[in-house]
Amino acid sequence: MKKSLDEVFKKVENISKKLSVKAIEDAISDIKDKFSSNVFYLVVLGQFKRGKSTFTNYILGIDILPTGVVPLTSVITKVQYSNDVWAKVLFEDGKIDNIDIKELDSYCTEKNNPKNIKKVKEIHIGYPFEFVSNDVVIIDTPGIGSVYKHNTDVAYSYINKADAVIFLLSVDPPISELEKEFLSKISESVKKIFFVLNKIDYVSEIELDEIIKFNENIIKEIAKNDNITIYPISAKLALEGKISKDEKAFKKSKAKKLETDLQNFLMTEKEKVLFESYAKNIDRIISMCKTFIESSIKLKQVPLERLQKNINAFEDFIRKVEKNKSEIYLLFKGDMKNILQNFDERAEEYKQYLSMRVSERTKEHYNSISKLSRIVQKRELEKYVEKTIVEEFEIIKMEIEMDIEKQYNVALSNYFSRINEVIDEIKSVADELFGINLEYFKWEDGFTASSKFTYKIGYDVEALEVDPVIFTYFLPKKIAGKIILNGIVNRIHVDIDRNLGRIRYDLLRRIEESFSGFEKDMNLKLQFMFETIKNLLAKAKSDYELDKDSFQKEKALYQELLKNIYELESQLNDIIAKN
Repeated sequence: MKKSLDEVFKKVENISKKLSVKAIEDAISDIKDKFSSNVFYLVVLGQFKRGKSTFTNYILGIDILPTGVVPLTSVITKVQYSNDVWAKVLFEDGKIDNIDIKELDSYCTEKNNPKNIKKVKEIHIGYPFEFVSNDVVIIDTPGIGSVYKHNTDVAYSYINKADAVIFLLSVDPPISELEKEFLSKISESVKKIFFVLNKIDYVSEIELDEIIKFNENIIKEIAKNDNITIYPISAKLALEGKISKDEKAFKKSKAKKLETDLQNFLMTEKEKVLFESYAKNIDRIISMCKTFIESSIKLKQVPLERLQKNINAFEDFIRKVEKNKSEIYLLFKGDMKNILQNFDERAEEYKQYLSMRVSERTKEHYNSISKLSRIVQKRELEKYVEKTIVEEFEIIKMEIEMDIEKQYNVALSNYFSRINEVIDEIKSVADELFGINLEYFKWEDGFTASSKFTYKIGYDVEALEVDPVIFTYFLPKKIAGKIILNGIVNRIHVDIDRNLGRIRYDLLRRIEESFSGFEKDMNLKLQFMFETIKNLLAKAKSDYELDKDSFQKEKALYQELLKNIYELESQLNDIIAKN
């Protein structure tokens, strides 16, 4: 059966070469890369911090993929079966480096590869895991909705490449708006989705039942499928149980049912799903070719006078779109301004809390160094305060960023809704005026800028400034110690205030860069739609400049291509029906 699909695909590829449409050529290339090796892509998808890498480690039975509370860069990690353990880094320029498995975090974590400055395209890992068959490739993707925009882009780009998806949710919190949008897109493209609810060890059984029912109802509505199974597990406990061979921990993880169902699926249905995925992708290319050819033929039949009139009407419409864009920009700017104002309102609360925490810890620490000399006391206290401020700020900074992301995601949902309304209108007008059908454009992104925040703590003593600790030598050591301690403590609120200001500036800069990125992104994608229409229109107008014989030959060529596409579509449907 696959051989029959290969023959159809080859014919479609030949037709696409005659059309010379970049979008079709790119789609053809993706399919060739995916299906030439006949591997099965099991793709792990989900929002940032749902525990995807921990889950993938559990599937493999070893803790090799980096995990943590910070998001990974936009790097895809593919794990395939191999008798030997190996790892390769594929770079954007085509270079490939063999690395030790222990070096993975140097390439795929934001800490060691900020903003993917090393230009890593993918990481491939070979490992003798026993969970699935040899021709299955497990793909760990970056999480959507983090502060790193390209993570979301990369995750979305793998939807069409997936043969089956493990969609990871977690109990903290239940399904979000961004996840709903993401799942809606996945459901359109992927037939088999395993819904996994992770981190069940965080809640009670009663809470878990409520969360499962809540998510189940939403997923049924989004996926338009009442036959939904949610697998509640703790990937952390499942991994611990596998590594330490602790049956009690593994049983507590509740991962056994998922493991059994996934293995049964891969043994009994994998080939069928792979066949359907290949057929679905060929059908998508056929639809793209058919749309382009049909639109071209329709335009060749429109009288020149009417064509020009409709072109003028479309240009008027584009001016209206430009106005709508300006309104969307203003609304988005207003949302970003509100996020910053919310931060300002909470800043005083953060300041009081941090000052109290750092002061209490500093006073407590002083008891352990009170017997040291005055100079050493001061130096040790300053070092301790710097370390403590950073520690306390890191905790609250994460809370601040999560709060900002939550507000930002709401703003993004509104933004996407407005943009897609504009896109829908463009599609409708293009169809009405010219009979051109456009593929529905839709996209989701996150922050386009990463943090450049650094801490600033303490002050430098100027050359002519006398260090106050010198005057304490004229006082008893106990009193001197209190003066030194109070001097350090009294300066803590200054450092706290200064660093809150730096966080605010960092957020402002990132928001402004994000806005700039969105504006550019929106313009590029709308421009792509306009250019697609304009190219078709320009081709239609140029046809009128051909002599009658050339025009008829051009028209006959497209009609022949359309006839071939219809035949291939029918042939593909017959192959699918027989499978």
